[in-house]
Amino acid sequence: MNSDVGVKKMSWLNCGVTTQAIWPKDKKEVKYSNHTFVLMPLTKDHSASIHLELRGIDNVQGLTLINRFLSTLGWKCDEPAINHYGWSGNPNPVPVPRYRIPYGYSPSDVFPDEVYEITDKKAKLAVALYREARSLDSIPFQFLGYFKILNIFWNDKTNNGKNELVEGIRTSLPDLTENDCVKRIREIKAKEGDPADYLYKSGRCAVAHAFADPIVDPDDVTDLRRLSEDIWLMRNLTAYLIEREFGIEQSIWN
Repeated sequence: MNSDVGVKKMSWLNCGVTTQAIWPKDKKEVKYSNHTFVLMPLTKDHSASIHLELRGIDNVQGLTLINRFLSTLGWKCDEPAINHYGWSGNPNPVPVPRYRIPYGYSPSDVFPDEVYEITDKKAKLAVALYREARSLDSIPFQFLGYFKILNIFWNDKTNNGKNELVEGIRTSLPDLTENDCVKRIREIKAKEGDPADYLYKSGRCAVAHAFADPIVDPDDVTDLRRLSEDIWLMRNLTAYLIEREFGIEQSIWN
């Protein structure tokens, strides 16, 4: 009689990761959302990687869980975090072959035993979009990625002659006290007028559309330099709103 009859074999999902967020220096089990992930470090031959046993879930659910984990980690460390995906089917976690690393790596001797799940639906979307924006290698689309987060808080529609999204930006910009943000807001006021209107028309609309001016040309370094000065402002604004509205801090230990 076959002793394996009736025994369900384990299947592990193995995904390569690149991130500047802290990552355990040695193999480590980490709890997240009622699951236990195995995190493996970057080595000479292997990429940093994350592994999840597909127990009661399928590949799509497993990959989504990994993305949620990386978004939470990326948010809490305020760093890029890219899931390079991988494969499943192994009875144990398998290291992922190494590939080019697009930026630095931050191995750490200390890493929390559990990364707490963000459960609010809108908050999960916000940190997912934040990770996406932080991880993009495109100045215009980074800007647009951060701007998308603002649409979680305010509708992009006009009532009584006022755009709700632009008004929301206008009321929130004065709350940013970081020196470079204050400086950039002052520069925009001097050169362009209303900062909220400028960020919407010369940033969001100029990147998203290509029919009428203003338009951002991704080959034009003048456009790229201008947007690169605005990205820090947008990043700080979205981070401030996520912390204020959802009460989730950018700290891996909380």
